[in-house]
Amino acid sequence: MASSYSNIHPVDEILTSLVSEVIPSDAQLIAGQVFENVKVPERSGTFLLENTRNFMGSPELDLERAPGAGRANIGSFDRTSLTFKAKIYSAQDSIAMEDIIDSQYPGSEEQRIARKVRRTMMLAKEKRAADLLFDTASFTNATCTAVMGGQVDAAGTDALTGLDKLKDLVFVAAHGINPDTIILGRGVARALARNPEFRSYLTVGATPSGIAAGGSLVLNDSAVQAIIRDVLNIPNVYVGQARRETAVPGATSSEAQIWNDDYIFCGILKGSDAIVQKSGNVKGMPVAALNFDFGNMVAGQYDSLDATRRYVYAEEVQQFKAIDSTLGYILTACI
Repeated sequence: MASSYSNIHPVDEILTSLVSEVIPSDAQLIAGQVFENVKVPERSGTFLLENTRNFMGSPELDLERAPGAGRANIGSFDRTSLTFKAKIYSAQDSIAMEDIIDSQYPGSEEQRIARKVRRTMMLAKEKRAADLLFDTASFTNATCTAVMGGQVDAAGTDALTGLDKLKDLVFVAAHGINPDTIILGRGVARALARNPEFRSYLTVGATPSGIAAGGSLVLNDSAVQAIIRDVLNIPNVYVGQARRETAVPGATSSEAQIWNDDYIFCGILKGSDAIVQKSGNVKGMPVAALNFDFGNMVAGQYDSLDATRRYVYAEEVQQFKAIDSTLGYILTACI
């Protein structure tokens, strides 16, 4: 009789904990932070999206009522929906049984492989997140020059003022709701750190530093994020810094940024207040994108049938999905 999947692929709680516990230490990986996470009871379902226009007033009506006259009837607009299906993502690696015994490296070989598998899974997840939020086919977009009057690193560009203009574009498209999230490619973040207008806002106590004090201080990423939060009142500011290998095995190593260096995303990614139904359907207020999460990442190990190799795997079931293209705005060619 053939063995069941659960018998030959047992989930290992120790390895699962190992895979999970090291995720927060990867500070460069932001995919798990930028999206609102919606736990779904079924792998597929429907997202029911409210039409904001239903709550924006009725300009065609005169609400004054004469004694005895009927009340004005408010018109309505159809709500929309979209389907989602969480996809299964998994990876594994293996090691010869003899190598486990012979290895003189400190630590468990299985735990080393678990870390390799976890890193592969997390970088792939980061890439899926970046591909969605920096996708100019999914969200309204323009060049930095069109919005800011120049690239961030160009002489004379007031980058903070430019980001305020970007915020206004989202505000108008989102029916008067201010954006709550901004994501910067690392190249843009470092260009902002050297931008004169940004440097003029940094203070030490009550004393201006940098350009405002005639100095040449360059900001770190935390200072750039703090200025955007404090001055523009955008609470969630992220810098996409993670890199990944792009060359296949056997080719010369070549790395690239996962989040495009010269892109900026600004939009509404928090506060959708999603309600999950038992049927697998999700009801929520408008949001640019969501993470539909069906299964947390788990890990396990199993031996090959001939007992010559030990395999370690990790697996998760989720989908990043664009919900409302008007609630996100991308700036391209910023440096």
